[in-house]
Amino acid sequence: MGTEITVTLAPQRRGQFRSVKRAMTELKILLRNFGHDGWAWGFGALAEFNRELAVGKAPAIPHSLRPLFDRAWQLREASGGLFEPRVASLVHLWGFDSVERIRSEPPPADEAAALLQALVGAPAYQPSAERYGPAPGVGWDFGGIGKGYIVDQALDLLASEGFIDATIDAGGNVAVRGQRRERSWRIGIRKPLMPDDDPDAPELIAVLEAHDESINTHGDDQRYFIHEGKRYAHILDPRNGQCTSELRSLTVVHRDGTLAEAGGAALFVAGPGAWPDLAEKLGIDQVLAVDARGEITVTPALAARLQPEPGVSWKVL
Repeated sequence: MGTEITVTLAPQRRGQFRSVKRAMTELKILLRNFGHDGWAWGFGALAEFNRELAVGKAPAIPHSLRPLFDRAWQLREASGGLFEPRVASLVHLWGFDSVERIRSEPPPADEAAALLQALVGAPAYQPSAERYGPAPGVGWDFGGIGKGYIVDQALDLLASEGFIDATIDAGGNVAVRGQRRERSWRIGIRKPLMPDDDPDAPELIAVLEAHDESINTHGDDQRYFIHEGKRYAHILDPRNGQCTSELRSLTVVHRDGTLAEAGGAALFVAGPGAWPDLAEKLGIDQVLAVDARGEITVTPALAARLQPEPGVSWKVL
């Protein structure tokens, strides 16, 4: 799905080194298959599903992706629609489906309005149904949930091969299991790029000693364009079809990587005033958010675990 993935293993005994090649081969197959079938564009199962939706059909839900369809919809409902997996058409319109297609200015308002209207009028997903649609103008996109979902599966695969101490870094999604020899995994929470950043400012906000959990960060400085002095980033608000702009980054720490990613996306859309209540509703108690002014807010459960970098301060909820 366009993400570079780094895997680190900490074998517990010398003999395990002979098993690394087999485990990594199986891991590559898992990730490659998911990247092919779970991408909203291209030639995989989800892309074909979306092409049928676009011409007014009601395509069958891909068998291999049904658990992800179900979970994505469950989190959509739990978040009150702030996490919305059916925004592929809007993502494509904005050009955020590929770094090569990112626009230099917002799309025409009438085109965005038409796609938003299609989304509003689209049928609800039924977990028991074999098909979805018709829903012309609507496409499913797992870009805001897929990495958390598949990385947890990847770590389970490694554990089944005897590698219970491992970490996987998939862009803004880092997940860990076990420990690194006799020490915890140490994960840095990156400072988002601010317009007036001091080049000597610390690159990290804090460091976290992580255990069997995912650390997922959504930010507006990875895929974006600037038009007339305003930054337009890739996280869209499904309520209006526009780019969110009130937060610079938001990090969720949770044992469930799928919830960490999709829940984090919903909190990012909710914005500074609303994310704490939504986090409580979703059962997420470890959050760090950076607003548009660079001010950092941290939940008590996460603040107690963080080691701040020199010069970094935050407000605890």
